Amino acid sequence: LCTDEATFKLDGLIDEEVGPFHLFEVDVCYSKSVSIAQALQTTRQSLQMIGSVVISAQMPEKEQPIIVQLHGRSIDKKDMIWDETGVFFRVFRLEEGKDEDELVLLYESEAIKNHSHPQWAEFQLGTQDAADNRNRLLEVWVMYRDVDGSEGFIGKFLTTYAKMKYGPGPDNVYAIINEKKQHEKKNYENSGRMELVKFTDVSFFSFLDYIVSGTQLHYEVAINFASESSPNICDQQRFDADVQMAIRAIGGILKDYTPNRLFAAFGLGAKTPPTFQEAHEFHLNFNIDPICRGLDGVVDAYRKAQAVVTPMRTAKFAPIVSYATKLSHRSGFRGLHYHVLAIFTRGIPTDMKELSTAVAGAADAPLSIVILGVGSADFSPLIKLASKRKEGARTCLQFIALDDILESGDSGSENRSRIAQKALQAIPEQMTDFMHSSNIAAKPPIQVCRSPLFHCSSLIPDRPTQFVFDGYLSPLLTPQLPRSDRRGSDSQYLDVEIGARHHPVIRVPERCHSVLQTTREQYQRRLKERGLAKVCSFHFISRRSARSYQGMPSASHGTSD
Repeated sequence: LCTDEATFKLDGLIDEEVGPFHLFEVDVCYSKSVSIAQALQTTRQSLQMIGSVVISAQMPEKEQPIIVQLHGRSIDKKDMIWDETGVFFRVFRLEEGKDEDELVLLYESEAIKNHSHPQWAEFQLGTQDAADNRNRLLEVWVMYRDVDGSEGFIGKFLTTYAKMKYGPGPDNVYAIINEKKQHEKKNYENSGRMELVKFTDVSFFSFLDYIVSGTQLHYEVAINFASESSPNICDQQRFDADVQMAIRAIGGILKDYTPNRLFAAFGLGAKTPPTFQEAHEFHLNFNIDPICRGLDGVVDAYRKAQAVVTPMRTAKFAPIVSYATKLSHRSGFRGLHYHVLAIFTRGIPTDMKELSTAVAGAADAPLSIVILGVGSADFSPLIKLASKRKEGARTCLQFIALDDILESGDSGSENRSRIAQKALQAIPEQMTDFMHSSNIAAKPPIQVCRSPLFHCSSLIPDRPTQFVFDGYLSPLLTPQLPRSDRRGSDSQYLDVEIGARHHPVIRVPERCHSVLQTTREQYQRRLKERGLAKVCSFHFISRRSARSYQGMPSASHGTSD
């Protein structure tokens, strides 16, 4: 390829939601054309700079909304006697232009049929919209709307973010001025007044803020074994393959947010041994604890469960959702744990009413529920349930049909990527909604030392710490405890020196080596090199045991060198 000028379009390489790069300068010149073989033979020394590309990137500032509430006083009416109009207002941002100013609409309030003292609901304004410049002018239009939908202008006033920040008071009482009436009437004062009754700067933390502050995501899997008809071998193999692919796709992302890589796995819609009674909530590994080690452990537990359970014709989802809700409430300190439950099913449950109630209860828990439909069944009841939006309640449920995502011609990695993207795209918003509704603030970032040089022995002070017990020890109380040579076991204790007054003094070894990686013989050798004498080791003697023997005659155990 030989060309004198080239243009690179970088926008196509960036997702639309992320935003494009901005290309300022592109100077690319080719002096000659070369073949692929010649290009491969080119040495590093012969490479020359042929152009430059300057790219700028700007991280958007985190949105910090402000909450504003306005009330009106004695606002003019359209008709002084029979007035059925509703009064409302619009908030504009004033953009200065070359020829004339431009108004950008930020908010429109509801209409209230009370001109004497209308009290509008509070509303939010984005900080970037209203206060990119603290002295940015905000223009508020007060208008009326008639019963037929027609609108009319009452008046307007100007304010700024900096002025509203003073809060309610005389400084934030505004006169509504109609310039047309002001010029026509000599005694005109105003068309009413507007006062600020609430102004609050809200700190909304993002999903990343909570993750950095230590919030962990816990991945939980529930598989529905029920089937309306006995599936053939091909259908069962396809179901198993799709379920295992989806488990690994979602877990492959969430495992990085779970330090211990432990996942809870459940089953439903089957008869379980040994009694083979109906079970709509059982541990997939048939242990007391549903925890499986890693994604391989979840898949392995699913395969083993298939061989011992008897699938049912129908299934119920409410029990497993209720159990996951209780599990999320008991997970620990509120705000540090968030759960994601993935339910895999090839049909719809028979307890849709109970499931709706269980999902409503899960809205108050640190839990998100993702139902993944496998196969070509009619999932319209689940789609309808996931699309319900209860006013004032958090959305925590979404439904995904795998057949709409999987492409037979694509590779497994591409299908897994699409499954993870579709299943997890709502999790950040759902988690932040829960944190905000629960008034949970993100803590300062946790500093984690991942240096290979860091070890637990770094927590031991440089100088030996001495703990002196009040009690006296008898030579008959020398403990005879079994010791193991395994690292990190009972063989590695703190050394105890019997002082001149028979007080046991515990000496913690220096921080030069790891406590867990140093044998007891090395400890003894180091202590002898420091000039210490006979050393007696024991596991632990409590203060209570020492005091119980204070009345016994003490004997010398030996003195320190």
